Amino acid sequence: MDQMKKSDKEDIEREALVPQSTTTFTVTDAIEFSGFRKFQYVSCAICGLSWIASSTLIMLLAILGPSLKCEWQLSTVEQALCTTFVFAGWMVASPVWGRICDIYGRRKGLIATAAAGFIFGIFTVFSPSFYVFLACRFGVGFAVAGQAQSITHTSEFLPSANRAKWMIILKSFFAIGTAILTGLAIFILPNFGWRWLVAYAAFPMGFFGICCWWLPESARFDVAQGKIVEVSSESCYENKPKLFPARATLERIARFNGSSLPDGELVAENQESSSSNMVDLLKPSHRRTTIQLWFMWTLFGLLYYGVAIYTTLLLHSPADQCGVVDDHSSRVKRGAVVEPCRHLTSENYIDIIVTTMSEVPGYILTMYAVDIIGRRATFAIGFAIVSACSAALTICLPRFLTVTALFVCRSAIGAVFQAGYIYTSEVYPTSLRAQGLGVASGFGRFGSMITPLITRILFAHNLVFPAIVYVIGGIVGAVLSILLPIETRTNRVSKAVKTSQS
Repeated sequence: MDQMKKSDKEDIEREALVPQSTTTFTVTDAIEFSGFRKFQYVSCAICGLSWIASSTLIMLLAILGPSLKCEWQLSTVEQALCTTFVFAGWMVASPVWGRICDIYGRRKGLIATAAAGFIFGIFTVFSPSFYVFLACRFGVGFAVAGQAQSITHTSEFLPSANRAKWMIILKSFFAIGTAILTGLAIFILPNFGWRWLVAYAAFPMGFFGICCWWLPESARFDVAQGKIVEVSSESCYENKPKLFPARATLERIARFNGSSLPDGELVAENQESSSSNMVDLLKPSHRRTTIQLWFMWTLFGLLYYGVAIYTTLLLHSPADQCGVVDDHSSRVKRGAVVEPCRHLTSENYIDIIVTTMSEVPGYILTMYAVDIIGRRATFAIGFAIVSACSAALTICLPRFLTVTALFVCRSAIGAVFQAGYIYTSEVYPTSLRAQGLGVASGFGRFGSMITPLITRILFAHNLVFPAIVYVIGGIVGAVLSILLPIETRTNRVSKAVKTSQS
């Protein structure tokens, strides 16, 4: 009884000694108050590195296809499996990494996924057989799946006015990484072989993992976990509360930026629950949005990576849409040419770089479109352009116009894919954000997983068949975009108005 009284007395003394403040602020208030400064630039640079690292590991196989075919005499299906296994690992791991990051934190998840991606990337270099190669690429896909959480982590430190723009800028690093990899392939593949190119592709991921040690944990995550501020027995009698990660992180950012935090006590925003579960995504308040996003993310993967693979196949094919074979002037049935063991030429590499970099102007247009016309309209217009350009690829066109159609098509689907990351990161509350993005990304990897099989097998029968699939996918995506129940642009503007008024 005496112990209970003593404990109650100590609690009362601690409450009395801890400075009480009638003014409060949230993480959102602190980020908006600090603005976009030095910390945000460094954080975005590290996040951009994660996209470069992901692109070198994922888009590698679009370049390696001909070399692997020549070394192991691969069939069309086996070539498709090289890419399919990567996305199979990605599909399996996406909800896993989302759950891990929602429980243990974004930073720890990013460090773990970077380490695993680097290790499996290096293991691939020493693959003695095709089947070991497939197992290693599955591991790469499993690891890289967690890189989507870099978007979640970075977005939670960005002011609302800068968030959409910088999410798009960061996604452009994926295209830049692919272009750099393709440029190096021109020199490395003919002189050193594909294993050296695979080794290079793994190192950006290792470097990203090292950079992650500098990053703090997400303050929003810590608040959702209840780790805001706690009084320790040592500090309470000194009238100094012991700072736990949320406030400590915000103060570190403020010092790094040369600014300060708002006056008052840090409190949770909307009292969000710290627990999350995949079932929560299907609650009535999120169900329709979640289901539509899952279908749309499947189309993101199907179209984005499908068009990328189709670009290599179409530009590398000995016959064009008109059925004209480059090696001789005879005219053959479309797609009926039996392709020999042929490596990519310098012209092929240049065309791939040009079409890959087409994503950058698409990102720039999206940067303004998502805020001017909204997220849903950006989705719908982008999908419609993909459908129109794919339709153009089904007819007989000169090579220049073919490359132009591929340029515009990849620009549009890249923009739509990026808008998907923005929308999915905004439409869910903090406690569900990583889980929602992780599961949606898993559906995207399902589309990415089946698209190599669809593209390569259909291409082997007729080189315009894949384009027909992309036409249909673009139409379906446009309809789903229009039917989305929530426009997050409106929500973001409303929050910004409330913040400025307060």
